[in-house]
Amino acid sequence: MEMAYNLGKAVLRRDAISFRMFKDGFTYFRRPAANPLFGFPKWRRIEQPWLRSCFYLFVRPKRLKRDLNDCRSTVANQPVDWRLLHSMADAGWEFGLHAPIHAKEDVWAFREGKEFIEQQLGRPVVGLRHHYWALDWGQPHLTFRRHVQAGFRYDTSIAWKDRAGLRAGTCLPFQPFDFGTDRALDLYEVPSAIMDGHIRTPGRQLGHAVGDSLAVIDIINQRGGVALLNWHTEAACNDYHYTGDLPVLLGIFERVLHDSDVWLATPQELVRHWHERRLRLQAAAQCQPLMLGTPTLA
Repeated sequence: MEMAYNLGKAVLRRDAISFRMFKDGFTYFRRPAANPLFGFPKWRRIEQPWLRSCFYLFVRPKRLKRDLNDCRSTVANQPVDWRLLHSMADAGWEFGLHAPIHAKEDVWAFREGKEFIEQQLGRPVVGLRHHYWALDWGQPHLTFRRHVQAGFRYDTSIAWKDRAGLRAGTCLPFQPFDFGTDRALDLYEVPSAIMDGHIRTPGRQLGHAVGDSLAVIDIINQRGGVALLNWHTEAACNDYHYTGDLPVLLGIFERVLHDSDVWLATPQELVRHWHERRLRLQAAAQCQPLMLGTPTLA
């Protein structure tokens, strides 16, 4: 499907890069681990000395309605090197679900994607990020409610489609409100601040992209907030349509890795910290003993 999609783009848009991706697809056919777009080994080498990030894996159940804008390939329909991903999970990297566009309509779609990854990695999956940020934007609490029903503990899908910034109006994690039950949901929303596509556009200088990203991060840092960065796994190849995305991220890292005020954490670690912080504040307000063994967060 991915090769057909690239060929279609090459023809319809007269896009030489997409045509090169189509041709290169024959070289790596049925060998995804050898494909430079399979960026996990390179991300591991880059991050090993400094940090651990989270990878959201796309899984579309067969009976879920398809969408032309969904990912063409999933980790469920090709021979993925699960031993590599398992070893990364053992070493501290987090893995979550990259939910298909129509997953928001059915809780079972969330459950099946979550359970598939859990079976492969042998550990709980607690977070997700919707493809195309495809929440039910008319009634987002319905999507968040299904997240809870499927067993997720956080989401990272509130973001602007084509620009950096904080669509939620806050740089802090929060619990979405359910208008149907008139209470906050047992879920944390971690707002996304910057995606590679937000700040990397054709013809734009890398230095400007790094500078604009750091300007957003500085504002968030001044407010003690969370700067959640979204980069495509494929960006590790620094080729095709992803040329320049990796150098921008490395330029950001060069600054933040040496900032003693910055905590580099996986979303799961962040949410666990935020949840326990909330319990401490509640206990202090009520003058009650704190029992940190009660959180349901994995």
